[in-house]
Amino acid sequence: MICVPIVGPSMKKALLDISAAEKIADMIELRLDLITRFELPTLLQATALPTIVTNRTKTEGGQWKGSEEERVKILRQAIEAEADYVDIETSTPKELLKPVLENKSKTKIILSYHNFSNTMEDLEPLYEIMCELPGDILKIVTYAQDINDNLKIFNLLKRAKKENRQLIGLCMGEYGELSRVLSPLLGGFLTFGALDSGKESAPGQILASTLKNIYRVNRPRENFKIYGVIGNPVSKSMGYLIHNRAFQEIGSPDIYVSFLVNNVEKFFNEFKDFFQGLSVTMPCKENIMPLMDTVEATAKKIGAVNTVVKEKNGWTGYNTDCTGAIEALETEVDLKDKNVLIIGSGGTAKAIGFGVTAKGAKLTITYNRNKERGENLAQELGCRLASIQDIGDHDFDVLINCSPVGMSPQTDKTPFASRNLKPGMVVFDSVYNPPETRLLKEAKAAGCTVISGVELFINQAAKQFEMWTGQKAPTQAIRQVLMEKIEGK
Repeated sequence: MICVPIVGPSMKKALLDISAAEKIADMIELRLDLITRFELPTLLQATALPTIVTNRTKTEGGQWKGSEEERVKILRQAIEAEADYVDIETSTPKELLKPVLENKSKTKIILSYHNFSNTMEDLEPLYEIMCELPGDILKIVTYAQDINDNLKIFNLLKRAKKENRQLIGLCMGEYGELSRVLSPLLGGFLTFGALDSGKESAPGQILASTLKNIYRVNRPRENFKIYGVIGNPVSKSMGYLIHNRAFQEIGSPDIYVSFLVNNVEKFFNEFKDFFQGLSVTMPCKENIMPLMDTVEATAKKIGAVNTVVKEKNGWTGYNTDCTGAIEALETEVDLKDKNVLIIGSGGTAKAIGFGVTAKGAKLTITYNRNKERGENLAQELGCRLASIQDIGDHDFDVLINCSPVGMSPQTDKTPFASRNLKPGMVVFDSVYNPPETRLLKEAKAAGCTVISGVELFINQAAKQFEMWTGQKAPTQAIRQVLMEKIEGK
């Protein structure tokens, strides 16, 4: 279930938000400590959805300014009004906590524990102590300092499910976002989702609309597989959008999430029984290679893995950046014996450079400020090296931009002077946001054939999807959701 917290700050705003939340929520939480001059009966009558009443102290991450006696009195009033649920903290003084826990009304009690600094190494003793208390639902929420902290919560959820205990188990913070997506799918009673940005009631809370429409966490599913992207950062990755849409398109229960990873080896060793495949982004593309049972030949020669697949003989690393780019280029040009210029000398340049040389192209790569990196790449690829300032007088059949120049928000920049663009050239820009960069606009005006970075993105993502699922990727759906995101729809 998805529970949307109502955070005020006024009664008027709270009532408006309750109305809006009903369209996406399975449950409402009334955060009374965040609503100025709240009217509890009015709030309870405002929705037909199951409702949690919460009145959180400052030490528990809330804003209640009154005494403990006054705070608990309000919770008891909610019980008398037959609110569906009341949330009360284990830190509440025993003499005030006991009467609430032992209530005989229809209201169910959520007994909650919060740790806003870390996640203890062993949560089992805490869980066992809480099980001894007469709460209906247990809630254990900790702060994740590392992605692996989520596993402690997931293991607790597994135990609670086996023991038929209802548990809300979540991690807060950026590293804990993973738990907010997966907890309800792993047996958690609910997850919390914010109504809008700025209305989060705890750090790391995801939008309820994202939980419902993209991750589909409130839809029953069995035997689902977990996939995801690893990297640091991963907040700008569009993988969760396109792959979850692709799973939905083919009627699959599988899910794709983001893993914010600091230590690749620690993450992989502890999580490898948890997922079935990964997308790999910077800075993990090289670090994950030694952890693979097999690295496919192309990825081994490139020295980077962007796709991990669990196969019969173990974990295999692939590079779909290379194959995705070559597929996009070969729709427009036969690369054999063509003069190809690649702008840039980073990871993307290396992957695509390997691909075009393997197709028999005559390759030149450029450097701007980092000549040493350019020399190292040229030596690896066995190709010519030139300064970006010295390429204007040379004729090239194919121009490929592998630099970030022209990427949003600096869309007014171009890596290649328009005066050097010649009719008949094929110009491919690996930048996909915006779909039509300044380079591509000027190339089109000069009579060149242009290829957007969108094609590379779609090709490499589709290849990943097909490797994981064994099914043909719904490329039109992938294209649609990518363009919607880029265009801000």
